[in-house]
Amino acid sequence: MEIKKISEVENPLFSRKELHFEIRSQAVPSHEEVKAILKEKFSFNPELLRIKKISGKFGAQIFDVVVNLYGSKEEFKRVVKKTKQEIEKEKKQAEEEVKAKAEAKKVAEEAKKSSEEIKEEDAQ
Repeated sequence: MEIKKISEVENPLFSRKELHFEIRSQAVPSHEEVKAILKEKFSFNPELLRIKKISGKFGAQIFDVVVNLYGSKEEFKRVVKKTKQEIEKEKKQAEEEVKAKAEAKKVAEEAKKSSEEIKEEDAQ
């Protein structure tokens, strides 16, 4: 994939840079691929990037990408509103973490019980 920066506009109202890139690729790049490319080529922090648009024309292998780059995590959280999909994804991750912690605790308790039983058998 080739990437070419077309424009960069500073937007002080929202504390961000609005960047326009052109990416040459065989297929439409995903959001994750675009973030990885920008991180590699320009050393941008992917957590501070918000991809507004990835578009191309039929049959062309050139895609226009419009990205907002925020100055800090606080500015990103202040300006960017989460989508329903992002909120649902965070909820699922939180539920999975709770389940994983509960299972780890259960396994630790079982291990403790089995070690206590072994000690009791050795004492007899």
